[in-house]
This record gives sequence, structure tokens and C-alpha cells, in this order.
Amino acid sequence: MGSRIGWVGLVAAIVLSTAPDLLACGDKFLVGGRGTRYQRPKTARAASVLMYADPSSGLPEALGKLPVESVLKQQGHRLTTAGTLDQLSALLTGGRFDVILAASSVVAAIEGLLGGKPDAPAVVAFCIKGQPVEGDVPCSVKVPPKEQSLLEAIDKAVERHDRSARNAPPRG
Repeated sequence: MGSRIGWVGLVAAIVLSTAPDLLACGDKFLVGGRGTRYQRPKTARAASVLMYADPSSGLPEALGKLPVESVLKQQGHRLTTAGTLDQLSALLTGGRFDVILAASSVVAAIEGLLGGKPDAPAVVAFCIKGQPVEGDVPCSVKVPPKEQSLLEAIDKAVERHDRSARNAPPRG
């Protein structure tokens, strides 16, 4: 009797492991071994994001139809927007942010405001065609951005920010 159950179990395991298609939720098919939609890693955390959307930088027009606020909110991020350099400076002194989204042409000015602090927010630069790039600014997101590339850039920036904050000396 025990050997019969063992054989049935072995045959069932072989049949189930060689089945190429698995039915999932009605008429949809999930084929084993194929990837699914973009999913954030389990280690990703919600971030406080500050977007410097100065009209002269061209970022608001370059973002086009991408609803940045709703995309970030859907992933648990909090978005604050600054329209001028004065607003940006006031927000940076009054709040704690993990990531700053800005056009690559204004990254040098933002880094000047941050002053090289170890717990400063990470800057994600948008590459806008026709905009001058000051210094050696790496572009994190090409414009017009896709949801996936924007979220990946923010997740990487949060990791950079957390790593630099961990390595920073404690405040006294």
C-alpha cells in the first residue's frame, strides 16, 4: 500500500513539473518561467521626494503627460513640488527629503544648496534634449520618462541616500 502511494506521488510530481502552462484566474494564462510586470523589490521603501519643477529648466514640459504625483503616490512615495530656487531652499531647510527630482541643467545649483552634507538627499537628474548640462552630471532618467524607469531611478537614489546616511557621523 505504501509503495502504491509513493508511485502515485512520483507520477503526480513528474506530470505537474512538466506542465508548461498554468491556469490562473479564469481565462488568463501564466506560463512558468516567464517574467511578470515590473514589481518593486521587497527591500524598496517609501521615500519623501522633492521635485524642483522650475519652468525655466524645462522639466514640467518634458514630463509631458506622465502623472508623476499619482505614479509616486501609488508606490507609497510622498511628493512635494518647488517652483523656484527660493522655495526649494526653504523646503530643504524646513523638511527632510530622501530624493530630489530635477533637470540636469540645474543639478549644480541644487548641489550647491545641499552643501555636500552626508545625509543630503540624493539627486535624480532628468536628461532634457537641448538643455545645457553643467559639469559632469550623470543623467538618471531620459525624457520623456516611463513609469518603470522613474521608479527604478528613485529606488536607486533612496538606496544611495540610505547608504550615505548610514556612513555619516552621528550628529552631536
